[in-house]
Amino acid sequence: MEKHQKLTIVGVIMLVVTFLVNYYHQETHPGMGFNYAYVPGILMLIAFSLSFVLFTKNNLK
Repeated sequence: MEKHQKLTIVGVIMLVVTFLVNYYHQETHPGMGFNYAYVPGILMLIAFSLSFVLFTKNNLK
């Protein structure tokens, strides 16, 4: 499996974690405190961005 495929899988996992953390935060502490869903959300964006860059770089050669 290539690196960009692994990064895409990591991005999908981070997407699911983001939704779960956000749902938990909204149900338990609505409107209060820092929403920790931002942390896996940012990691998800980084993983998808790196995957896109690697995929594009490999296919442009």
